[in-house]
Amino acid sequence: MSAHIRDTRKRLGMTIYDLADKLGVTAGAISQMERSERDETIQLSTLKRALKAMGADLSTEAQDAPMSAKHLLTARTAAASMSKELAENDEDTALRIAIQSLDHFRHARTRAEILDFLREPPTTGDPRWDTLLATAIAWDAKRRKIRPPAWTRKPALSEEWLPATPGRPTERYLDMIRQAAEPEFREKGILMRERDLLVA
Repeated sequence: MSAHIRDTRKRLGMTIYDLADKLGVTAGAISQMERSERDETIQLSTLKRALKAMGADLSTEAQDAPMSAKHLLTARTAAASMSKELAENDEDTALRIAIQSLDHFRHARTRAEILDFLREPPTTGDPRWDTLLATAIAWDAKRRKIRPPAWTRKPALSEEWLPATPGRPTERYLDMIRQAAEPEFREKGILMRERDLLVA
């Protein structure tokens, strides 16, 4: 029993309607394909066609997740590490991990590596940091012309936030950061500049 179509679709944040549109079929036909694959009655040509429409193939989908083998962070391992640091009240390190994960994402070259990196992470335990990580990954994915998965779409924060900054910065300083903040972050209420997102 396999679920390559469904698993690939979910990792990419695609609905059955998205895939149906790519293949020029109905959503019901996609549901039937996924059922047929699960029941091991799907034709190989149909399976290959569905995967190809999502930019994948059987060889990449059959590979084990390679990022951990290379000792590189994924969204999942970054969130887990950030959670530990936040539990220790170490926001500076949590922010460094989020930024480091973007650098590691850039090392994901193959389809399997990219899909592995983008699998939905657990919560960091703090909605602000969940939004920061999701927004950072979506921001970087778009720059690489990779479709961000659905889990990266988080609601905007209720209050403006400058991560890992103790106390309340002056309004003049906040305004300077606001002016330079990346639009995707500013929309979420997070004040982050491009230079803040690069590994030193």
